[in-house]
Amino acid sequence: MQYFVKRGEQRFGPYSLSDLQRYVQSGNIANDDLTQSEGMNDWVPVSQVLGNIPAMAVTSGGAAVAPASERELVPLPPNWHWAIILVLGIVTRQLFNLAWALIQANWARKLIGDNKPMVLVAMYPAGMVAGLLIVALFRGEGIAALGGLFIFAGAIVYIVGMFSIKNAMEEYYTSVENVGLRLSGVMTFFFSTVYIQYHINKIARWKKTGVLT
Repeated sequence: MQYFVKRGEQRFGPYSLSDLQRYVQSGNIANDDLTQSEGMNDWVPVSQVLGNIPAMAVTSGGAAVAPASERELVPLPPNWHWAIILVLGIVTRQLFNLAWALIQANWARKLIGDNKPMVLVAMYPAGMVAGLLIVALFRGEGIAALGGLFIFAGAIVYIVGMFSIKNAMEEYYTSVENVGLRLSGVMTFFFSTVYIQYHINKIARWKKTGVLT
């Protein structure tokens, strides 16, 4: 059965019963918001449909996990529009993107309780600095090629770090706050911070409206 939700003059849906449960858990739908199914004549409070039984979030694998109300929710990072990130990255020749990747990696670390995203992304600037120092100090000598290797290796690890952010987002937003989030590997590879920020923008809208567009 499908349900619609009404808040003031705005109407959202349709949602399944499990969708209603998840959105109430995450705070996107309030118990006193009005809902109506296809077979109902009147709008009634959401609490009248869900009752007082705590809803269980369901992972993509079908396993039940603790209600979101009993788990600490992770706030979003700065919700700058993805186009701003794109422009600033171009203007600063990608230096801003690198700084923003560290912000996203720190957020991903909180999503999964693991430092892996932060460590991987941070290795890129570390490798770049080390590589440039080697090139500057040993210019003209054979060892200078090692600097380029450091920079190249840092770039590879950076890409792996961006994919760890992608994986952290998918894990968190298909379990704790279940919106069935899926990100494209190809888009992550080519657009990294901008693409991830695009989905952060989408999640921010979902938190305000209850609708993931």
